[in-house]
Amino acid sequence: MDPHSAESGHPGPDGLLARMRLALAPRFDAAVIVLDDADLAGNLFPLCSIDGCVRFLATKQLCQTHLYRWKRLGEPELNAFRDLPGQRTRPERLNLEGLPEGLRIELALAIQLLASRKRERQRFRAQDLRSLISELRQRQTGSLLTDSGMESTELWDAPAQLRRVHTTLYSELEVFLAPPDAASEFERDLWRLEVMGFRGRTGQGGTLRFKPVPQPWLRLLAKRFMRWRISTGTSYSQLNRDMTALHRLADAFTEHAGENGAVHEFTRETVEVYLNLLLRLGLSPASRSYSLSSTALFLRAAREHNWEPGLSASAGIHLGDHPRRPTALPRALPEFIMAQIEDPDMLGRLEQPHRLMMQILIRTGLRLADTYRLELDCLLVDDQNAPYLRYFNHKMSREATLPIDDELADAIRQQQRIVRDAMPSARYLAPSPQSRTGDRPFNSGTAAGIIQTWQTTIGLRDEQGLPFRFTAHQLRHTYATRLINADVPQEVVRRLLDHESHEMTARYARLKDESVRRHWEQAQKINIHGEVINPGQDETINDAAWMKENLGRATMALSNGYCGLPLQQACPHANACLTCPVFVTTPDFLSEHLNHLRSTKKLIAQAESAGRTRVVEMNRHVAANLENIIATIQTTAPGEGNRCDAD
Repeated sequence: MDPHSAESGHPGPDGLLARMRLALAPRFDAAVIVLDDADLAGNLFPLCSIDGCVRFLATKQLCQTHLYRWKRLGEPELNAFRDLPGQRTRPERLNLEGLPEGLRIELALAIQLLASRKRERQRFRAQDLRSLISELRQRQTGSLLTDSGMESTELWDAPAQLRRVHTTLYSELEVFLAPPDAASEFERDLWRLEVMGFRGRTGQGGTLRFKPVPQPWLRLLAKRFMRWRISTGTSYSQLNRDMTALHRLADAFTEHAGENGAVHEFTRETVEVYLNLLLRLGLSPASRSYSLSSTALFLRAAREHNWEPGLSASAGIHLGDHPRRPTALPRALPEFIMAQIEDPDMLGRLEQPHRLMMQILIRTGLRLADTYRLELDCLLVDDQNAPYLRYFNHKMSREATLPIDDELADAIRQQQRIVRDAMPSARYLAPSPQSRTGDRPFNSGTAAGIIQTWQTTIGLRDEQGLPFRFTAHQLRHTYATRLINADVPQEVVRRLLDHESHEMTARYARLKDESVRRHWEQAQKINIHGEVINPGQDETINDAAWMKENLGRATMALSNGYCGLPLQQACPHANACLTCPVFVTTPDFLSEHLNHLRSTKKLIAQAESAGRTRVVEMNRHVAANLENIIATIQTTAPGEGNRCDAD
């Protein structure tokens, strides 16, 4: 029975329209809604940053009208442009003309309900709303409500952003007409997360769709699983990942047993069809593994909680079902690029608060979203007055702290003063310019676009002079790689990055080892006779040789080269490395060899004067080897063309 039908005790279509019309404020009960109230308009969408302008944001913190004026003036500095006189514009308008009366009333009330309260996250853009209105007008849709007695359009074939707007407006009306509860929401095939008790910082207005699961028994299991996941505090992104995995599992089961497939037909073969479906979808190994992990948890929970006793024990995901995933290396930025990014003159071309946010990204390795959601009171100090940054790790849904330097702490304090002077009740360090009170953070997606534009503005280029672009997340990889290269212990790096496991942190350590190995393999190696040793070896030998090299570095620290002797062998040369046949050096140590040769020749002269022939003989052998090494380096090593005399 329809929840709003006459049989269910609710008024029919005419009664619903009358009730909605009574709830409409005069400004919304019109064919053209004029949004001249900044608070109402600002609750709907971000507004232009020009004082007194009640038009929706386009880009560059400006509405379309002011953006046009700004470009005509030659794109002056934004603060100077904001101070120019004559900046008044007409308020924003939403045109509902040409729609059926019932649909116009529904849309107007849904827009009014959205405008009546603030939301931390915008679910769609102003242009998306206008596009939906045009789409409904074109399709001659009669109603947003499926039980209104008029034709309803679900828009499953429309673009995703229009479906999102449609779902949001529909949900607003549903809540208005029948305040929901979790029990009735469970029976629906479109869940509103807030109704089911979800309280995450993201996901406001989010939904879960169960209609793509055609088998009633499987749909019920999916609902019980998702209710359990919500109740255990699963994040919004993981809920969506789980839901997508269940949709794909239902597609595979439909392919295997049809839309009316019974529980006893859900077998290991179903899982095998599912594995093949994930492959045919063209998903990456990581995406396939994510879906398999969600599905494995779903099947395990169904058995543990006895949700469906008839579920076959053979239908499960095994470790061998997961695809092999290539080892992912971090994407640290080259120091040549970092030198440009960290240049004070380049950073100075970023407006605040983005300049400070960039400094935080570089010096702390925070994720972009976490950085722009830093709260105003994010600074902490310990007993020695050392500063710390407190933030909320949205990926792990927990608070974390990390130490910062005094210079960065001072920059944050300066931003705190600026924000408090402008918005005394502000909550965020980088508040949204559309938030009059500072209760919403600057949108991280918009911030990413600003960072990309800045890279173009400063002419960021690589070592070949070609334009270079990076993402904010690469600064996190760079921060971690710098720490590892500075010999900071992996556990410390893991805690600084607030990683859940050691796996990701270990990637940075592997990167360091591979970088050093690559440098070692490319370097020219020379023995004590001045002979270049670059034997051609296969990859297996190279791997073993590199392990031997690492052991040698750990065993014997030499000022002018490395010990090539395996760790397990005793050295018969008593550290007389310049007479040792397994000693290996590179052009990096030329200056040390020259100094050593000078001191050796001086020692020979002194020994000859004193008549110590044994010392003279030993050191002449050392000197001869040094001369061989130096001669080879100076004649073959690139960049060493200017010969140096050790006499």
